[in-house]
Amino acid sequence: MTCVMTSRQGSLRAILAATVLALAILLLAAPASRAAVVVPPPPDPTGSVSGVLKLAKRELNRNVRERKGDNVPRYRFGRGKIAPYSIGDAWCVAFATWVWAQNGFTDYLGTKLLRVSYGSDIVAIQVRDLTRWAKQNGHYSTRAKPGYMVTYGGTHMGIVTKADRTGRAVQSIEGNKTDSVTRVTISMPDVTGYISPEQLTSTQVKKMRSLRPDM
Repeated sequence: MTCVMTSRQGSLRAILAATVLALAILLLAAPASRAAVVVPPPPDPTGSVSGVLKLAKRELNRNVRERKGDNVPRYRFGRGKIAPYSIGDAWCVAFATWVWAQNGFTDYLGTKLLRVSYGSDIVAIQVRDLTRWAKQNGHYSTRAKPGYMVTYGGTHMGIVTKADRTGRAVQSIEGNKTDSVTRVTISMPDVTGYISPEQLTSTQVKKMRSLRPDM
């Protein structure tokens, strides 16, 4: 059997083809639905040293204290709500890395010992672990800058707020110092090093290694 198209069938097919073409043009010209729009993720936060210092000073001014050495820092001289960097344990490292994280410095998440704080932030918890990571990943320094961490052996650290011209840290704000967030005038014989919130360049690392440590 052969197929023979009548004139009427030809007209219907022509109309159908024209309709399909018109619909295709409309679909291509129409804006995409909201569900189809792909929104790019926001850029990673840009680290701000000034933000680190501002936040550390804010926490200092909120009078953070423990209650009878219970390792749970609270605002308003220990009578207010629990601070977000509380980990129910020694919290100097938690305080310092929390301040860094709030300002976009999160390289420390490469350390081995981490914990979720009371405020649901992931913080580092041990000086020796953080120092070891810093030395292995280009964050360790023998000279201080504001915003760096200052370390005291393997037991304590704070955030540098002031350094002299020779690169010695002279002032800091530290968590869990006398069971509180406290401003400290640094005793240099106790200092063992500094940790930068950002990875140092190879040139900076080489320069640091060529310098006589100020500790």
